[in-house]
Amino acid sequence: MKKVIVSLLIVVATSTVCYSQTKKSETKMETLQQNKETTLNLSRAIMAGQWDKVNELLDDNFQYIGDGQPAINKQQYIYFMKEMLCTAMTNMDMKFSRVIAEGDMVSVDYTNEMTNSGSFMGIPATNKRIIATGQFIRQIKNGKVVAEWQTTNNYGMMVQLGVIPAPKK
Repeated sequence: MKKVIVSLLIVVATSTVCYSQTKKSETKMETLQQNKETTLNLSRAIMAGQWDKVNELLDDNFQYIGDGQPAINKQQYIYFMKEMLCTAMTNMDMKFSRVIAEGDMVSVDYTNEMTNSGSFMGIPATNKRIIATGQFIRQIKNGKVVAEWQTTNNYGMMVQLGVIPAPKK
């Protein structure tokens, strides 16, 4: 009888530990999935011109660091996206080829096909469809994006816009 009771206690203890670990794992997976959705929803809101949603998804202390430039804050980021990028580049079709989440960080490889329909950084509109590629990492806390680090293939964009010559074959 004593062996049976000890065996039952071991089974109960093991089951409790396994259940607890399963619940923690499920919660972690749910958080990672939510972080991915927040990350992608920000990009989708920018492309759709949903500036109120962009504002909601960004933390008030948001910082953006991209392509070797000094960090900019939330208001500067929204201004750049709304007044510079989205007026120069329209009909955006952004694809996310890889989305990887770990902890509070989400890394994304993207391809963005768009029309250069306005002046972009002093470059006159070409009305060409161009393709931008790059990567960004966004840090998510409490359902908001608190930081972003991005790099874009600016060389490829400048070739497509005719600013610099294409490499010789």
